[in-house]
Amino acid sequence: MEGTDVVSSHVQKARQLLEALERFDGDAVAALYAEDVEQVEMPNRLKPEGDRRGRAQLLSDLERSKGILRSQKYEVSNAVDAGALVMVEYVWSGVLAVPMGSLAAGDTLRGNCAMSLEFRDGRIVRQRNYDCF
Repeated sequence: MEGTDVVSSHVQKARQLLEALERFDGDAVAALYAEDVEQVEMPNRLKPEGDRRGRAQLLSDLERSKGILRSQKYEVSNAVDAGALVMVEYVWSGVLAVPMGSLAAGDTLRGNCAMSLEFRDGRIVRQRNYDCF
């Protein structure tokens, strides 16, 4: 929760997730996800059909992204805690390591995004991404 000195443990874990994703740190990401986590990516410009992934695919895709992106950053603008549910608004940016469509290696992609994270026993069990690229 922005603007207060008290940040819930779930919001802290949401921030830890984004920080681990920035570092492409699969071990840190894996520690935050439950074994049965499900991630749903809503349709967007990069994935017109959206996507649905489990833990193994999430971690595999994170590893694969190291070859696509030189770096990535998550700038959180808002985080709201509603018990077992956390909503995070952020701007994502990623510097391409390889050409993508009309973009060259070194170009930066940007997206205004929101993510909902549901927790059970301190781990993320459901993640929904709403990305606007």
